[in-house]
Amino acid sequence: MSTSPFQSPSEALPNRSIDIQSLAVRPVRFAGFWAAVLSPLAYPPLLLSGLDGQSLLVLLAGVFVVNVLGLLLGRGYRVDA
Repeated sequence: MSTSPFQSPSEALPNRSIDIQSLAVRPVRFAGFWAAVLSPLAYPPLLLSGLDGQSLLVLLAGVFVVNVLGLLLGRGYRVDA
C-alpha cells in the first residue's frame, strides 16, 4: 500500500473540535477577571473626594457592582496556569 505525501484536510488538522461555548466564555472570563483586578483602583479617588454629590455616590455604587460582577464572571480565568 503506497502512502501519499499529501494529507486530506481532516488529517492535517489536529483532532480537536471547536467548542463555540468555550470561544464565548473565554473573553467574558478575561474581561471579568481584569474588571475585578482594576476596578478597586477607582475606590481611593472616589472615597477621598468626599462623595459630596449624588452622582459620586452612584459612581461608587457602579464601581462596586462592576467589581462584584468581575469577581463572579472572572472566577475561572486561567485556572490551569
